[in-house]
Amino acid sequence: MDPSLVALLSVPSAGASGFLAGVAAMRRRLRRAAGEAAHARWLADHDALTGLPNRHAARHHYQHAALAGRPPAAALLDLDDFKTVNDTWGHQVGDAHLVAVGERLAAACRDVGARAFRLGGDEFVLLLPSTDAATVVRDVRAIVCALGAPQYLKLDESRTVTLVPSASAGIAVPANEDAFSDVLRCADVALYHAKRYGAAPHLYTPDMRHPWSHRYKAMDEGHLGTARVSGLVAEQATR
Repeated sequence: MDPSLVALLSVPSAGASGFLAGVAAMRRRLRRAAGEAAHARWLADHDALTGLPNRHAARHHYQHAALAGRPPAAALLDLDDFKTVNDTWGHQVGDAHLVAVGERLAAACRDVGARAFRLGGDEFVLLLPSTDAATVVRDVRAIVCALGAPQYLKLDESRTVTLVPSASAGIAVPANEDAFSDVLRCADVALYHAKRYGAAPHLYTPDMRHPWSHRYKAMDEGHLGTARVSGLVAEQATR
């Protein structure tokens, strides 16, 4: 039997008033259960801290667009010096910093028709509708620049800390057949170059090399993978 109906039948009856009270209690329980179910569905696709869509949502968005023949370009963003923020000011300020960054990314992405997702930690991925490399680089540069306004975060009732966010970005522009994990790996290669050689967004090219990122090794099971980006094939050594 429905637990809500059991609850209704178990309400001590006092005639019509008792029955109506039971109905009201059942409605409250049903509303609460519906709200909890909706929240669980939301959490499956969103990051609980920033409210941004999460990795699962990013994969779904990419795959849906790819099936329609319009796979989006991807830009991986790493916040600069985030560990220093956490170590210096504590995780409460670090979390507030991430929330503010998420809000700015979402707003800046809307301006160019892109979407922002949080992968975890201080790492975000942007999915952009254009596959024209020059347009994508321009849009990512504008989004990264939008992060740079100062943040004023409360330490306590009497003190604030001023942070000026910045981020490194690696971009990959896919061909139609690229899987989401392939595009992320290529964007990660470009991100490595951005962090090593300069903070400006770097666009992936097949001649880029770096010690293979541990973050995406798990996506392959001990073989050589290939990723076709802008029609070019680059061999990628994995474990």
